[in-house]
Amino acid sequence: MDDIRSEESKQQVQQEPIPRRRRPRRKKAIPLPAFLTHLGQDVRWYYDIRLWSPLLLLILILALLPGKKQDPAVQDPTPDISAVETQPTEEQTEPTQEPVNEEAAALARLADSVGAGRSDNVKTIIMWVAINRSEDRANGYGQSLLDEIARPNQWQGYDENAPYSAGTYAMALNVLDTQARGGLRPLDSDMLWLVLNDDGSVTLRNQFTATANQKWREKTVK
Repeated sequence: MDDIRSEESKQQVQQEPIPRRRRPRRKKAIPLPAFLTHLGQDVRWYYDIRLWSPLLLLILILALLPGKKQDPAVQDPTPDISAVETQPTEEQTEPTQEPVNEEAAALARLADSVGAGRSDNVKTIIMWVAINRSEDRANGYGQSLLDEIARPNQWQGYDENAPYSAGTYAMALNVLDTQARGGLRPLDSDMLWLVLNDDGSVTLRNQFTATANQKWREKTVK
């Protein structure tokens, strides 16, 4: 009996269905619009290198081109202080003009007006006659050089307003320099009078007139 019951129990166990576990319900996916499902296919052409290659080539060419230089005046509107300070002014670039020596100018005016058309040698001799008179005390002269030159009725053809040349002015400076240094003079210090000759020469005398049957000593210079 026990065997029969056990056999029946086995059959009952086999006949009873085994309960199954319930699977969790999947959430329904949200339906996408149709244009979104084909979006990937529609935009694939954006990645086509054949489409973008001309644009990339153009960008490369523009990058290699030299940039246009900007006008310095537009590039930096603020002035460069260092450049302004170092630029020479008009006063600095102009040569410094030496002051005019009044005695040299007076000698040059005397020589060019009295010795007009004559040689530089004659003009130099005329200057030395004026210097001799400014140094002489025995014949009524001995005033300053400017006063002796300006003394009226002493110089044939003299014009106090006459112009003088730069060359004659340079000669006058040399004459004054020789006098200051005590250099060798082209005529004696007692030669105080002169006569202009028609041939362009000048005759120098140590006396204005002959005295006591004694003729003056003279020297002619061309």
